[in-house]
Amino acid sequence: MKQLLLLLFISFPFPIMAQRTPTKDTTARMPSDTTLQKAPDAPPTKYKSTKDPTKSFGIVVDQDFFTPQNEDRNYTMGLSFNFTAPITDKWYFGLPWLRNQVDWLFGLREWHKYDGISVSGLQLFNGSFTPRNIESEVPVRDDRPYASITALSSSRLTYFGDNRDLTKQYAISSRLAIGILGTRISEVFQSWVHRQFFPKTRAEPVGWPTQISDGGEPTILYQIQFIKPIFNVRPYDSNLKAIEASWLLEANLGYYTNMATGISFRLGRFSIPYWRMNHSSMTVSNQAAKDPKTDRKFEFNFFTQFRGRAVLYNALLTGQFRKNEYELSREQVNRFIVEAEAGLLVGFQKFTLVFEPYILRTSEIALPLARNHSWGSAAITYSW
Repeated sequence: MKQLLLLLFISFPFPIMAQRTPTKDTTARMPSDTTLQKAPDAPPTKYKSTKDPTKSFGIVVDQDFFTPQNEDRNYTMGLSFNFTAPITDKWYFGLPWLRNQVDWLFGLREWHKYDGISVSGLQLFNGSFTPRNIESEVPVRDDRPYASITALSSSRLTYFGDNRDLTKQYAISSRLAIGILGTRISEVFQSWVHRQFFPKTRAEPVGWPTQISDGGEPTILYQIQFIKPIFNVRPYDSNLKAIEASWLLEANLGYYTNMATGISFRLGRFSIPYWRMNHSSMTVSNQAAKDPKTDRKFEFNFFTQFRGRAVLYNALLTGQFRKNEYELSREQVNRFIVEAEAGLLVGFQKFTLVFEPYILRTSEIALPLARNHSWGSAAITYSW
């Protein structure tokens, strides 16, 4: 499996990146009509891309106690700090330079470089996973193992469009995350939360020493996303939309190796473009943020997203290169999962608030204790 993963990292295909004759006539503006879409098959006209000057800082908290079906199990918590600004794409930060080299390897550097408007960002994040029984010091053999990841990622999203033609509206993003599996950060934080806020109702987790890559193991992830609006309706004025749908295609290679496709819907009064919405958990370039220089109006929208994901490899279930006290075999991992979420976004002046009480995922494991799980998410973003 490890050799296969290395081979895939070199040769993993992504269909929309085929190099063909460039197309013409794209300007980075929002669409004004309603038209069905198709994916582009080549980079746009070769004019140097413009960097979006908007800066933003956001905090995202994922917690299972945000949702009514609170179990404190599976994906039990996550935390990320997101910063977007043109400076975050500078080579001297190290990780953006490395992401740029991987972009070149996969053919994305040409897409980012020419004739669009780009948004770059850095993200520091942690994610934690536990089995159902957190009071057992020995592994629960019919359940998922403990797992955690702490990582720093660099992302760049470039969006293209023509205000006269919705068919030319699309965005392409790439993200490189480098981190560590198996630290004790998740154990310390989860134990503190249980002691401080749920001393009588939640036990402290005692099985973290059995987690995947306990003690620390380096890991890496490269992600590509293609996002395209399908249609929108603007009954109020030219700057605000009331209904919007967009389509996502995503590929991940590394500690998660999978492909996903999905659709999202928004209903309300909003100006935040489709590409700034969070189409994939904890993706800094897609965090919701207003442009404080042009968007001063109060806005809100209800949104929902649905995704299907084909899974080839999940290091947080099967481990990486180290031998673990408990890890799943390939046969114990579900190869297809469904994800769904729903929430509310509110924006005013320079602030954007997002709350998702329902984020659902079908079971990732094919074991007797397999079950669907859910969690919630809350985020705040300040833009300037």
